[in-house]
Amino acid sequence: MVAAWAPACAGALPRKRESGFTLIELMVTLFIIGLVAGAVVLSLPGDSAALSEDADRFAARVAAARDEAIVSARPIAVWIAPSGYGFDARQDRQWVPLNARTLANRDWKPGTVATIEGDVAQNAAPPGTDPASAPPSRARFWFDATGLPNSPVEVVLSRGVNSDRIIISATGEVGRPQ
Repeated sequence: MVAAWAPACAGALPRKRESGFTLIELMVTLFIIGLVAGAVVLSLPGDSAALSEDADRFAARVAAARDEAIVSARPIAVWIAPSGYGFDARQDRQWVPLNARTLANRDWKPGTVATIEGDVAQNAAPPGTDPASAPPSRARFWFDATGLPNSPVEVVLSRGVNSDRIIISATGEVGRPQ
């Protein structure tokens, strides 16, 4: 008797596809999620970007204070405290807060530390005034009516391991070294 050869699957019913995802589909999905997560992480601003923004804003506002001193023909002071900075105007032989919307007091962004280097001493007061009248935690420099500072100043802003400098020259120019 001769048996006819037949494949093992002959006569078997076709298998239905089971529900679920294949390994390839899962790997492609995880790859896309990884790409999106990487793009999000790279687009977040770091300490360096936030510090640079603080330094740019401070330099622009100090330059505006110098311009205000020239235009109003009166001294304008810049004070720096651990929490932020602000501007005062000289009126009746004393410093009073400057009531200008563009030069309102500002807080540093969280984590920013400011220090002043140069000839400006902590609690510096203009000639003829009481040095004790300045708040103890503030350092101050000012521009006279011609836009010249009382002395050259270098303000160092730091956050973590990053730092940025704003330089006010003896001629009153405000800039950031590159």
